[in-house]
Amino acid sequence: MDAVSSENNKLSIKRIALQNTFKEFNEANGFSYEEWVNPPAGHFYEGYKKELEEINNKMSPPLNYQS
Repeated sequence: MDAVSSENNKLSIKRIALQNTFKEFNEANGFSYEEWVNPPAGHFYEGYKKELEEINNKMSPPLNYQS
């Protein structure tokens, strides 16, 4: 397995674990759309969104078009 595939596998495992944490949080606390859209500082949703964005950016970086 090449290094890119290995890294993507690790990121996929991390993403699944993060999604499971999200599910558990919402099962325990209920989902609040208001807090999802505008989470208070230090709220679970704030950290979740940040970490998910970091994982997604590593797994599929933005396209750079050549002119």
